[in-house]
Amino acid sequence: MKVFFLGAYSAAGMQGMMNSTYAARVSAVKKMVEKVGGKLGTVTYLQGPFDVIADVEVDDYETASGLHANMMLSGGWDELLILPEMNVDKAISAAKTAGGYPMPGQE
Repeated sequence: MKVFFLGAYSAAGMQGMMNSTYAARVSAVKKMVEKVGGKLGTVTYLQGPFDVIADVEVDDYETASGLHANMMLSGGWDELLILPEMNVDKAISAAKTAGGYPMPGQE
């Protein structure tokens, strides 16, 4: 499955970037991801409230969660979101199959 990691560096993480390079960061992340059987896709640095987004192929959400925990424990992140891709047609089908949701008190 593909997951996207969207992150905002902590002050310590940003300071670390001042002593690093794009290539060094990609190499470090690639090694970490490959240790759990994953594959690193694109790593893109951003302007705005988030600093970086990366796409990663992993077997399951639990593996992505483990990577997330490892990254958060480094102290390099203030915020790091895991955004798994989804099949929108499957979601729409499930919503249609489930039918309406009664508001509380209107059951």
